[in-house]
Amino acid sequence: MKIERVAVYVVRHASGVVNTRYVNSDTMASDLETSIVRIDTDSGLTGWGETCTAPSYYLPTLASGARAAIGHVAPLLVGEDPRSPNRILHAVNTAMRGQNPAKSALEMALRDLHGKIHGVPLVDLWGGRIAEDLPVMCLVEEGPVDRMLAETAEYRAQGYRLYQMKIGEGSVDEEVERIAAIMADRQPGEQFWFDPNRGWTIDTAMEILPRVAHLAPFIEQPCETYRECLAVARRCGIGLMLDEVMSDQDCLIRAAEDGILRVAVLKMSCTGGLTPHRQMAELAGKFGIPCRIEDFYGTGLTFAAAAHLAHSLPPATTYALYDYIDDRYPVVNNPLAVVNGRVSLPKDCGPGLGCDVNEAFLGVPLSEY
Repeated sequence: MKIERVAVYVVRHASGVVNTRYVNSDTMASDLETSIVRIDTDSGLTGWGETCTAPSYYLPTLASGARAAIGHVAPLLVGEDPRSPNRILHAVNTAMRGQNPAKSALEMALRDLHGKIHGVPLVDLWGGRIAEDLPVMCLVEEGPVDRMLAETAEYRAQGYRLYQMKIGEGSVDEEVERIAAIMADRQPGEQFWFDPNRGWTIDTAMEILPRVAHLAPFIEQPCETYRECLAVARRCGIGLMLDEVMSDQDCLIRAAEDGILRVAVLKMSCTGGLTPHRQMAELAGKFGIPCRIEDFYGTGLTFAAAAHLAHSLPPATTYALYDYIDDRYPVVNNPLAVVNGRVSLPKDCGPGLGCDVNEAFLGVPLSEY
C-alpha cells in the first residue's frame, strides 16, 4: 500500500477580531482559514486532517504558511506506506522544524488513514476508551452583561454547564462589575471562567483580581506572557487556566511546578499534533491538572479528533472539549452530537475519525502533490 496523493482544501470562517492588547485595528483580513488535508492511497482509502491557524495578530501563525509547510514536506509522504505513520511523521519532524499547524493536520490525516487501514476507530488505536462521555464547553462573547446572561441562559437550557466568558475590553470597574454579575448567576454544578484573551497588563490584572477574589472566579490567561501571568498569580493568589503559553511539555512542567496552573488548554496547532497533544495531556494528568483538549478552531474533523483522544484518557484528565460544529461549514456529514452539554463517541463510530466528509462542500483542492 502506498500514498498516491496529498491534497489541501481551504474553508474560510467568517469571524471578527479577537480582543488582545495588541489589536488596534481590523484593517487586515481577520477571517479564519481552516486548511484541510486529504491523503489518498492506491488502495482507495483516504485520510482526512485539518488545522485552523490563529490570526497573525493573535499568534505567530499564518494559514498560508501552514499550507506552504504542508506542500514543503508532501514529497516525504507520496510513495510511502501509510501503515507506518510514525516513520513518516519522524521524517517530517526531521526535515522541518516548527510549523506545528502543518504537522498537526498531516498527523490527523495519517492517524485517520491508519485507523481505516486496520478497520478500527482512532480511540482503539490508543488502547480503547476509558471515558464514556465528556463535558463540552460553550463560549459567550463579550458584550453588555444582560446580553451575556441571556446567552448563558440559552446554553443552560441546552444542558451546558461549562461557560467560557469573554471579557477584557472594559475599564477596571466595568470588568469587576461584569465578573460579579455573572458569578451571581452561577447555578449548582456550573463553572464560569473569564478569558481576557491576554488583553490585560500586569497592572490591570492586579487591580481587578483582588476585587473579585472572594467570588473565586476562574481566570484564563489574563496577560500576554508566562512571566506576566506568573507575577499576577503569585501576587493575587489565584490559580490560572493557561492557554497560548501551553505549547510544549517544558511549559506545562514549569507552570505545574510553579503551582499556578489550574487547567491546561492544549491546542493541536500549538502542540504539533495528536501525539504530542496526548503526551502533554498524560503528563498533565500526572500533575493532577485537567486539560481542555482542542484547537484554535476548526470543523467536525477537529472535534472528532479531540473526542477520540479524550475518550482514551481517564475522565479526570479532560476538563472540557470545544464544539466546532457550525451549520454554515458542513465539512462533516455526520458530526458528533452534543447532548445536554456532553459528547460521547458512538460505539459504531466507524474506523479512523469516523467522519463522512462532505467533499461537495469542499470543492476543488487548492493544491495537490
